[in-house]
Amino acid sequence: MPAPELTSPPPDPLQPHALPQLRGQLKLTSAPDRKGCEGPVIVRGNGTMTYAYLFKYIIIGDTGNPPRLPSSLELRSEVPKSEFHPPLSGVGKSCLLLQFTDKRFQPVHDLTIGVEFGARMVNIDGKQIKLQIWDTAGQESFRSITRSYYRGAAGALLVYDITRRETFNHLTSWLEDARQHSSSNMVIMLIGNKSDLESRRDVKREEGEAFAREHGLIFMETSAKTACNVEEAFINTAKEIYRKIQQGLFDIHNEANGIKIGPQQCISTSVGSSSSQRNSGDIGSNSGCC
Repeated sequence: MPAPELTSPPPDPLQPHALPQLRGQLKLTSAPDRKGCEGPVIVRGNGTMTYAYLFKYIIIGDTGNPPRLPSSLELRSEVPKSEFHPPLSGVGKSCLLLQFTDKRFQPVHDLTIGVEFGARMVNIDGKQIKLQIWDTAGQESFRSITRSYYRGAAGALLVYDITRRETFNHLTSWLEDARQHSSSNMVIMLIGNKSDLESRRDVKREEGEAFAREHGLIFMETSAKTACNVEEAFINTAKEIYRKIQQGLFDIHNEANGIKIGPQQCISTSVGSSSSQRNSGDIGSNSGCC
């Protein structure tokens, strides 16, 4: 089958108008030009959103093995069919994104080739926050593209599959990549996905907690299938980013940090400044009258 035709690269992904905001529709396009790397981007989103801040997330972790057709020699051989193993599913990055943005689970999901995109509004401390989420391909051949998306990310969801120990063993490599190519203040949430498959568990919860403690990460176990802790994982990451903003750890005027001030926050700040100026003027007038 010929590869799908790619359209021209979209503008800066942090700009709210830069990507098609079509609810329930997918658009195959090419990735933003990052050091000459290109790859397809699947766009998921909803309509125009007014927000105080925009936080950019990236979802990282291993992917599954693509299906492989047996060779003609294998087909002619007497190797039992049981020897041909089905492709392994991924850790569930795309399913987590779909559950969070669309509140649905898709049991059969094509392997992500390139990058998928989703967006959703959440409320943090009374402020509307737009989460812009990039779900990356986990294949080694796409790692260079994935690395380019670390730059300009305020948060990362590092996902492993609790039923596949090798996905847990690869976390250190993913974490090193993330920290090498991102801001030192990027918030990282470690997610042990597929908690609904308890009978097939291969990684103890305590191991995930210990890894998170050792590396200064937030930790949660989730199930994209049952939606258990999916909301909490995305929202708690946003809360930690917002806390760092309040502490002055993020330069919110530098969009390279994965944070954009929205029109709602600009209006609020402007109104607050005007009000302060009026109050200062009133105090000055009263003092003069006295």
